Amino acid sequence: MAVPQAVTPTLATAAVEYQARQPDAPLRILSSEPATVWHKLDHLLYLPVLGLTRPADLYYYQGAGLRVLYGFTYKYLPLEHFLGHLTRLQLGDPLAAALSRCYSQAWYPGDVPLFIFTDWHDKPLWTKAAAHSGPMSMWGRVMPGTKQMLINGPEGHLLGGWNYAVDTCFPAVLVDLEAQLATTLGRPIVYTICDSEGGGLPIGLRYAAAQRDYISVLPQQGYPLSTFNVAAAWTPVDDDPAHEAVAAQWADAKRAATDPRRLVLLRRLGDTDPTRIYAGCWPAAWPASSLPPRFRQRWVCQERRIRELVNGANLNANFGYTATLVPNRTQQRRWAEAQAKVEVTEAQMAAQCEAVTNLTGQLTTLTQATQETEQELAQQLADQEALVQQRQAAGQAWRRLAQGGARLRNTLAQIQARAQRQLERLQEALAQRQARHTALEPELAARQVARDARDTSGLCRERDLAKDQIMLDLQVLLVSLHDWVRHHYLAPVWQSLELDTATELLYRKAGRVTWGAEQITVVFEPYRYPEQQRAMVATCQRCNAADLHWRDGRTLQFAVAPPT
Repeated sequence: MAVPQAVTPTLATAAVEYQARQPDAPLRILSSEPATVWHKLDHLLYLPVLGLTRPADLYYYQGAGLRVLYGFTYKYLPLEHFLGHLTRLQLGDPLAAALSRCYSQAWYPGDVPLFIFTDWHDKPLWTKAAAHSGPMSMWGRVMPGTKQMLINGPEGHLLGGWNYAVDTCFPAVLVDLEAQLATTLGRPIVYTICDSEGGGLPIGLRYAAAQRDYISVLPQQGYPLSTFNVAAAWTPVDDDPAHEAVAAQWADAKRAATDPRRLVLLRRLGDTDPTRIYAGCWPAAWPASSLPPRFRQRWVCQERRIRELVNGANLNANFGYTATLVPNRTQQRRWAEAQAKVEVTEAQMAAQCEAVTNLTGQLTTLTQATQETEQELAQQLADQEALVQQRQAAGQAWRRLAQGGARLRNTLAQIQARAQRQLERLQEALAQRQARHTALEPELAARQVARDARDTSGLCRERDLAKDQIMLDLQVLLVSLHDWVRHHYLAPVWQSLELDTATELLYRKAGRVTWGAEQITVVFEPYRYPEQQRAMVATCQRCNAADLHWRDGRTLQFAVAPPT
């Protein structure tokens, strides 16, 4: 896989940069022989194969595995110092980039475009100290830990892993990391497949703005068919005749106008409502029936690979606990959430106050207008009655004038009744607004108390992840090496073995090593079961046919002793 050609120059470049930054702070690693460096790297790399988790486990390790390779086994202190020196060289991210290029060229030679699988792995950290926290899906709780972004290429071959703070948001890093990975690998990333963590609208907006493609699923499922407008006829899913798919849009016109994501609905034959909704940005030429098979690759190409890393490469182990005191972002986010609730209640109270002011003004205006109208009509009625009396006294016609007075009295009564009804409605609305305002006062006080209870001035520990990144690089490398071995050297019946199973069957298998002048011979002890014995014989034949060599050029020959 050309791993030494990737690691050695990266380490040399990091050493030169460190000497430029710290000319008066030499490290022993800078003067070590290359063979010594590789011996220590191998010790860190093969810890999971030895059944060890951290360098501290070498305190009492008595196995002979590494002693066969190097004549001795490093103990805890030299190896911990070595890991600390690598950390001071800031080797984690450059090594991850170099190994990513190595994996890319080993599995996908050239510069052809790739599609990738991305997902978080939540690594918990058990501590009583105040630390940044985030949701741990594996544990079903919010707790300290580390977020690890793992990226796989087609057929599930690992391309690398990166550490992030536990409170890092998936949409905040994915698009930028994808663009950075494309630059690192020197080839375009045509699209990304991610799980429901990437199914929200924020990441869709970021991908649309970057004009990049991705496939995900909506975080919440169970939408009825009436939620969508189906654009075409349902078609059977590729390689899955029991399901059918169709492109769709949101039925809500406003939601559809603000959502740049494409949607594909999946349902069983004979059902009405969809069972899964695929969301993302992808070329319009892709038929809806092709989306489910593309997305389903994620389970075998990434979820199983993450499980292999957890079970076989100690992915949940933490390395290094150097930390600095920083403002507690968790408490700051909680304070911001509490403040948002306070602002919502304040806005509601302000709306009620404004409504009360408006209603009070309307009451005043209505009262004044009614009084003015009543006074005007009363004056007209008085004038009418005086004129009627004058005509009666003069013996003139007065009945028509009397009828006009009756109409004025009727109009006045109608205006008073209408004004009374309007007054009652305004008073009822005013009472409701005042009651709502009164009810919001204790709610606002309670939310202010909850907000003020958040201590944003306190500090918490933020762990330095540089040492973890180096070990993550080696964990990914170990699984990648096993991936290469099983595809190129293992017998066909063993090519599906995951790392933990292969470790028990192969990598910890007892045997004898003979170091000759030109050849190194490895003879494994026989297996108990005939099918395993036959698989090992075939594996040794494939390894010998590949003409493998040790680092110093000596030929490697493998064999398994015959059963007794």
